[in-house]
Amino acid sequence: MNKLILALILISPFYIQAEFDNKCSVIITLRFQSNEDAYKEAINKINQCEKNDILSVTSFLEESISKVYITDLIQNFCMFDHQIITLIDNKTSNLSCVHRGKQRVERKLN
Repeated sequence: MNKLILALILISPFYIQAEFDNKCSVIITLRFQSNEDAYKEAINKINQCEKNDILSVTSFLEESISKVYITDLIQNFCMFDHQIITLIDNKTSNLSCVHRGKQRVERKLN
């Protein structure tokens, strides 16, 4: 009986779809030929990503600046109920998380 069930499972076609199978990569770096803000450019790119995409951000800025940018990205774009991975380094900093689909609304305190 166990062999019959195992055979049916192996023979029957099934479709496996990963919930998080798309990656959205963003690079933040200084642009010497452009006056545009690299962070604003990265935000524009992130806004083009879809919900449940794996957001992968690489920053080539100074460590202190990267910390601020990556913290802001986590607060605004990452799902907190999934794993968030960060690596802050002198030369390269990275963030990986699941994109929540849209930017969180910033609350204005009076």
